[in-house]
Order: sequence, then C-alpha cells, then structure tokens
Amino acid sequence: MWKRTFISLAVLLLLIAGLGGIKYRQIQEGMAMMAASAPPPAMVEVTDAKRMNWQPHVTTVGTLTAREGIDVTTEVEGVLEKIHFKSGQRVNQGDLLITLNDDVEQAELERLKAQEELALRLFERMQKLWKQNAMSETEYDQATSNFKVVQANLLATKARIAKKTIRAPFSGVLGISHANTGQYVSPGMALVALQDSSVLYADFAIAERFLPDVKEGLMVNFRVSAYPDRVFSGEVVAIDAKVDETTRNINVRAQLDNKQNLLRPGMYAEINLVLNKPSQHIVVPVTAMVFSSFGDALFVVDKNGQGDLVAKRITVTTGEQRGDQIAILSGLQGGEQVVQAGVSKLRNNAPVAISDQPRLKKN
Repeated sequence: MWKRTFISLAVLLLLIAGLGGIKYRQIQEGMAMMAASAPPPAMVEVTDAKRMNWQPHVTTVGTLTAREGIDVTTEVEGVLEKIHFKSGQRVNQGDLLITLNDDVEQAELERLKAQEELALRLFERMQKLWKQNAMSETEYDQATSNFKVVQANLLATKARIAKKTIRAPFSGVLGISHANTGQYVSPGMALVALQDSSVLYADFAIAERFLPDVKEGLMVNFRVSAYPDRVFSGEVVAIDAKVDETTRNINVRAQLDNKQNLLRPGMYAEINLVLNKPSQHIVVPVTAMVFSSFGDALFVVDKNGQGDLVAKRITVTTGEQRGDQIAILSGLQGGEQVVQAGVSKLRNNAPVAISDQPRLKKN
C-alpha cells in the first residue's frame, strides 16, 4: 500500500513540474513579446542647468511727474482781455501768456502820480523851511510821511497792474486752455497747465526691507503701456526721509531723460529697480518646468543600473523668472542635464533618447 501511495505522489509531482515548466515558457514568451512591442525611448532635448550671476531687482509700479509742472493761475481778479498762446504750445520762461483788463488800475496809477508830484513839492518846500527853523519838526515829519505814503500807494498800484499780466514762470509745454477772452477770472482759478517734461521723475514705493540696498545712482528701468516694447532708463535721485507708517514702504524718486518727448506726466509706469547686489543662481529654461499644486518639478536625464538613459523627476523650488529663464533655489546642484523639450510625454524613470538636432532659435 505504501508503494502504491509513493507512486501516486511521484506521478503528481511530475505532473505539477510539467505544468510549471509549460507556464514558465508561456511567461517568458509573453515577456519577450512585450519587450518586442514596447514603445521606443522618448526623444527629448536637454540643456545644462547653469550657475549664473543674476542682478537682483525690485519690481513695482509708479507715476511719472514733470520736473516742473503747475496750473497757471492769477493772483488778482479781473476780466480776461487777451490770450497770447495756443493750446499745446511750447513757451519759454518769461513769455506773455494772458493779460487781464487793467483800465481801473491805470487810472488809479495816473491819479497817484499826480499825488506823488504834489507830495514831492510839499516835501521839498517843508524841507527848506525846516532847515531854516521856520517850521516845527512835527509839520516836517507829517510832510515826509505823506510823501512816503503816496509813493507806497503808487508802488502797490504798479504791482497790481503787473499781476494783470501773466507770464510763463519757466520753459515748458502748455496744455489745453480753460479760459476764454472776456471771462471774469478770480484768484487761484486754473487757466492752463504748464509742464516742463524734458526731464521726468518717477515716484514709486518699495518695501522697507530693501532700504539698505537702495542708494542714489541705482539704475531704474521703466515700461509704459503706450510703448509696451520699449524700455526707458533712469537713475535714483532721492530717497524719502521716513518710512510710511501705514504701508511700511519708503518712497523713492528716479529721474529719466525725456528729450524725445515720448512720455507724459501722469503716466502709469512699471518699474524695475536694479539693486547693486549680484547673486548666483542655478538657471534653467521655463519650458523645463512642470508646475503643479503638489509642487514644481523637472526631469533630469541620468543612467539607470543597466546603463540606459532615463528621465528622473526632481522636485525643485523655483525663484524669480526673467524672460524664458527661471531660477532654481533648491533641488539641483548645477551641471545636470535637464529636459527642456518633450517634458509632457515623460514619467519618472521613463527611457529617453537625446535629440542631436539643434533647436531653432528666433532671430
């Protein structure tokens, strides 16, 4: 009986071994078929992660203002008699702009001239008598005082007449006139804007943490919406004496040349303040980045244990972006081969092949 049981077990073991061998051959054939049908390595373009010196800068916004700019007004009331300029005209310092009617003042001036002449005669006569001791000192003082009062009134009238003539206090460009001939104007009324925009100021604010690095003479680059493809340059000329207690920002003023008269006071400007504090960063193309809410990453080409090229996903921390380049703050050491084209078709440890065709560059 034991002999029969032993024979049955042997037959069963042989049967199991035979079935295992058949299954093993099937698995090997399946793996061979899968290897034969596996997709080829993904073709990618790579570039080196380079260490570069980047000049740090502060990006903010500001407003352009004229070096000198006012609303031309009058100090006295009166009827506008004549406008001597055209809207938008360029004028020089001292050019006549507006005259107000001064008929009343001119008549008062003639009256005071006559009084001055009479007061002068009386004063000279009293002076002779006083020297001859023919009159009291009080009478002489009264005559002197009357003569000086008339002179003062005459000067005041001449000053009022002068204020009826409005001239340009500095050279610049006039705006659109807000007054008309025959109009009654009152003191302080804005008649026309005058702007000297040959040199402009850009006023902006930066966070107080940048204060140690901001100095007069630093370069400032400007962009305005009117000329989106053009960069204007100037330099810092003044830093405010205090930090704003509400915003914790400090005001900075930069100056730029506007001899071509392309810019206008009041323009909104995007400002790039270049700090004199160079720093080194690892820089890669923006196209190499895989941005995600779970963390930013990129693919680095390396060899696996079999010596084949594979793409390894590396999580990185990004910094400032300038154009088509972005700084990597952590995750890379520098010198790695980073995939810059073909990123979308990659996964971690995917086999890759490096394209040897040079990338086309824009002219």
